[in-house]
Amino acid sequence: MIESQNVPCVDDETLAESLLSALNEAAQAQRIALDFQGRAYSYCEIQAQAAAIQQVLVDHGITQGDRVGLYLERSPAMVSAMLACLLSGVVFVPLDPLFPAARLVAIEQEAQLATVLGDSEVPAGPKFSCSLIQVLSGLPAEGMEPQGSDRSQIPWGVDLPPRAPAYMMFTSGSTGKPKGVVISYQALQTFLRASIDRLGLDKQCYWLLITTMAFDISMLEIFAPLLVGGRMVLTSSQEHKDPHAVAEYLDRFPQINVLQATPSFWRMLVNCGWQGKSDLMALSGGEALDGRLAQQLFGRCNELWNCYGPTEATVWSLMSRVMACDQNGPAIHIGSSLSGYAHWVLDGNGMEVAIGEEGELCILGAALSEGYWQRSDLTARQFVNHPESGVRYYRTGDRVRKLGEDSFHYLGRFDDQVKLRGYRIELGEIESQLRNIPQVGDAAVRLEGEGGVAMLVAYLEVESLPSRLQLRKLLSNSLPAYMIPSRFNRLDCLPKTASGKVDRKRLEEATGVT
Repeated sequence: MIESQNVPCVDDETLAESLLSALNEAAQAQRIALDFQGRAYSYCEIQAQAAAIQQVLVDHGITQGDRVGLYLERSPAMVSAMLACLLSGVVFVPLDPLFPAARLVAIEQEAQLATVLGDSEVPAGPKFSCSLIQVLSGLPAEGMEPQGSDRSQIPWGVDLPPRAPAYMMFTSGSTGKPKGVVISYQALQTFLRASIDRLGLDKQCYWLLITTMAFDISMLEIFAPLLVGGRMVLTSSQEHKDPHAVAEYLDRFPQINVLQATPSFWRMLVNCGWQGKSDLMALSGGEALDGRLAQQLFGRCNELWNCYGPTEATVWSLMSRVMACDQNGPAIHIGSSLSGYAHWVLDGNGMEVAIGEEGELCILGAALSEGYWQRSDLTARQFVNHPESGVRYYRTGDRVRKLGEDSFHYLGRFDDQVKLRGYRIELGEIESQLRNIPQVGDAAVRLEGEGGVAMLVAYLEVESLPSRLQLRKLLSNSLPAYMIPSRFNRLDCLPKTASGKVDRKRLEEATGVT
């Protein structure tokens, strides 16, 4: 009989209380919280910014439980806005300004946002139907507290139930529109505390932040250092995707000792000539880590950690340190559940498979999402109560081989969802947008190639194929850059299975015109 395991210990202190305690302690010690563009921001200043933003929310009638979009450039105000929301019970929804305006508006409307927080640095673009509040004008000047504010008097962290939503992260949706994953305070707290414990983080951690806030692994980069009184270096919106800029940061700030990135970005960093940093803790996740890249990174850092986890289980659920002996095989195994998480490998009948057998990786524990925003059908399909034990678990759709207790070999996806450069992509969403192009009769998309040469390839039923530039321009109105195919092939007819579905396995063999 399947039983729940690895249940987290009960902790009387809430996430908000832990954050406030850590912020106040670091502020009293006059520690630096954040470095950005040549300026150091103290914990006092970050708290003052958060207090000012919280007051802006109060002044505009935003209350606990409201959903607020964060349409902010990468800056200290972005971090402070996330803090202000988290500590006052306002559900924040990241809106990366680099994403297409149409996609951001679709998220705003789907999430039914009460307002969007913007700043003067972000160019006008999306035509949001809700109000847009500019927050930078209300922030304190350097080194000063907002007039009349007293952090000890601000009612942060009160009456926040553990299962209340903390943030909503939108991921690619197979129906052609993004779907929102709702993450509770309990889930975020479980993940952060378990990660801090697993990695041994303390106030000496000095984290380089390179992930967009619209990718949920940024929650670890931002909140873990704050919870332990550590320090962060924030890259700008122009720098965070540039491996040369990141390599320069690692040289310019010798104190940096933690960096998290996808395998694709680590590969770019190595390929641009980065020689490594002997005291660096390197976290890799979002895609499968291959043995060759692990070997390259192992010689360039002090510790290498392989991380696995879907957004629905709050960032990472497995974190294992890669040792030298792990690099002899063709792939690095995933394993070592964080505290508060457990993992099953189930067959098609919902029964746990034996060691050596394959099945679907499923996750259970206190860090599971509350489900998908206003998608009860999808929530019921992916979040399941086991018929024997009654335990709620999440079906990842990932196919793995069970190697042993809490050790797995990743084999791929059961469905058409793929990961590219750390982004989870529903191929159906791209296909839906391609079918909206008048000339296109039908469309199918595949992820082809591996590692650094992996790319999205579109196959189109069309008489006359528009130019690649035209297609990319049309798709850029509704899709972010990472979801736009690199190649477009014309076919007279997409290959089909006997049941009439597109036969994706035969797409690459099909004759077409690129």
